Amino acid sequence: MVNLIITQEDAVNELYAHGKACLTAHKEANIDKKYRPYLALFADGTFLVDERAKDDAVLQNLVFEFLENYPIQAKLNKQYVSVQMLKAVYHRAQDFDWYQPQYNIPTDLDDANKQKLQNFLQRVLQKQCLSVTTLTTPNWFCFYSPDKGKFALFTDGWLEIAENSPHLDKFVQGISEMYPQIEIVEVVPEYYIEAIYEKLLYIRPSAREIYIDLVRKKMMERLKIDSDEALKVMQNQTFGWRKLLFLSEQNARSMIYSEYVENSFIESDENFAAQMATKKDFHIGVFL
Repeated sequence: MVNLIITQEDAVNELYAHGKACLTAHKEANIDKKYRPYLALFADGTFLVDERAKDDAVLQNLVFEFLENYPIQAKLNKQYVSVQMLKAVYHRAQDFDWYQPQYNIPTDLDDANKQKLQNFLQRVLQKQCLSVTTLTTPNWFCFYSPDKGKFALFTDGWLEIAENSPHLDKFVQGISEMYPQIEIVEVVPEYYIEAIYEKLLYIRPSAREIYIDLVRKKMMERLKIDSDEALKVMQNQTFGWRKLLFLSEQNARSMIYSEYVENSFIESDENFAAQMATKKDFHIGVFL
């Protein structure tokens, strides 16, 4: 008789098989990361819950709160697992380009420092953050890029930079060469920068969302059909719009650039296309 032992690693690999994504770890799902130590929800409806929730009323309420706030799946396959299993699930998620990293914002801030952070965010986010968009794009081209952590550049030449950034002066000089409009440089704690991008995640559309909408609008324009028909046509294409739901931010940005500049999606905007053609490396490699 052969005993087949399924290891934790095997179980985690099976959870991610066939391209499945963990929605509670996904950049686009915008799910509060406070739930990660206690549960994990996958795209196929698999729902892992900390086994302590069987007896712990506080954890039970947390699960109920999650399901109330994020009614993502109508049918859940709930499984109780160990804390170690949940940690392994999120550790594995870091291997995928859709993973939303945890921001290192201190959880033990006193009330005074919490208020300082909130005042800071309220002040800087009144401006448009150029670190998550190109410098000259129209509104529909704006999207969130999570690959930041050291600086954030805003309109009116306002640069926020982390105080522990290596070679601070040279770093600022390098940004200034690409964006000479910089007038104010404010050095702040690193977690202030991380708080900016965490907040932007909830108020800016992702590159994937922008690209799906771009393709939909192009279908409507070319085929003279309504939005619902356009989605049906997209689904019948080889890529399928549903597959685009897990398109990486990097690939989505490249596709948007290709649609807008190389394929001249808005052909009348020749001036913008010319500007972007000269800024391709800057557009993709530095801010996006």
